[in-house]
Amino acid sequence: MRVDQKYAVWLRDDAARAFLGLDTEQPQSRWVVLGECTGEEGGVGFWLRIDHVEQWIAMGDTRKIAVSPPDCLIPWAYVITIQAVGNFDELKVAGFKPEPSTAAAPKRASRRRS
Repeated sequence: MRVDQKYAVWLRDDAARAFLGLDTEQPQSRWVVLGECTGEEGGVGFWLRIDHVEQWIAMGDTRKIAVSPPDCLIPWAYVITIQAVGNFDELKVAGFKPEPSTAAAPKRASRRRS
């Protein structure tokens, strides 16, 4: 990760709840931590100066959470994926659109009767 680059860091649900100290009994959510990289700890994780955390409960339904102090070590084991962003307003999730399969259906083996 590049120091001074802004990132959107997507965390596993259980990891985000542990990181924020939240109730684990609530329905699962998508979690994204928005911040700027300030360094790395070899093999452990990376330091992020957190702007805010977003909990995506459902499409279009988000909750912003502030973190204090803002400089936090994010363990690599917590991370699903990371996106580099120019500014935090660029982050948009439109969902996924299923496409019909183009793969041919598997052929069934024929059996000969004797």
